[in-house]
Amino acid sequence: RSVELEPAKGHEKYLCLGQLSVGIDALQYYERAVERLSAERVAYAAESDEAKILARQLSSALVSMTEIYLTDCCFEADAEQKCEQYLEQAVQADATNAEVYQTLASVRLSQQRPEDAKQALEKSVSLWIDLDPRDPAYPQSDARIALVKLMLEMELYDRALTILDGLQREDDQSVDMWYLFGWTYYCQGEQEGVTQERRLEVWEEARECLLQTEKLYQQQEHDDEGILEHAQELLATLNAALPPRSGDDEEEEEEEGAGGKDGEEDWEDIASSGDEEDAMEM
Repeated sequence: RSVELEPAKGHEKYLCLGQLSVGIDALQYYERAVERLSAERVAYAAESDEAKILARQLSSALVSMTEIYLTDCCFEADAEQKCEQYLEQAVQADATNAEVYQTLASVRLSQQRPEDAKQALEKSVSLWIDLDPRDPAYPQSDARIALVKLMLEMELYDRALTILDGLQREDDQSVDMWYLFGWTYYCQGEQEGVTQERRLEVWEEARECLLQTEKLYQQQEHDDEGILEHAQELLATLNAALPPRSGDDEEEEEEEGAGGKDGEEDWEDIASSGDEEDAMEM
């Protein structure tokens, strides 16, 4: 309704509509948002707080358009060209936006340019890693989850664990976080040249994290079936390669104890009952 009444006023409605839409429709809304943001930005002094806020929003809108060409519109003939164009504009709008370089890393990976992807990712992380988590420029958890997934693709396992440690301190009930912890440890054990001792060590960590993933998934009724399926596949592999968990051994002993060792206690009860019945008959 707001778009119909005042189509040339304000950028917020177009950003919202872009987020709620998909494919070409989303792109059209983001294009309108970019137009409005660019027009509003020039009304303020370049170094003013207002101009910086608008520049960040403009940069993020261009990133969103890039991501659409990486996903919904990836088969468009000009998809790669559009990605390059939008990211270049995003850097021009706000060169301090870590989100731009993280998305650039995704683009470089899709182009089979892993070294350039790593450079872009390092640039992205360098812009916020030393900030206070309360700083507005510190990425939200979902952005850091996406970052970890990129790091796994690039085999940057130690860096991924550092990011995951921060996520755990903020929320230790996150299914995605525990799943990625487990996957990262599993991948470390799969690395070429790793010793058997080290492999078993990190795979034990992986198993504990993936078991926690399963537990929280059920408790929270999580809806990403892909996470659960992959976690269970990894657990099957780990359980086949590792000795039983100490907790599992204890549970088995408790079950045996409840019924008596080799059924001895049950047999004694039956025998005692039989003696009593014989005495009564006599």
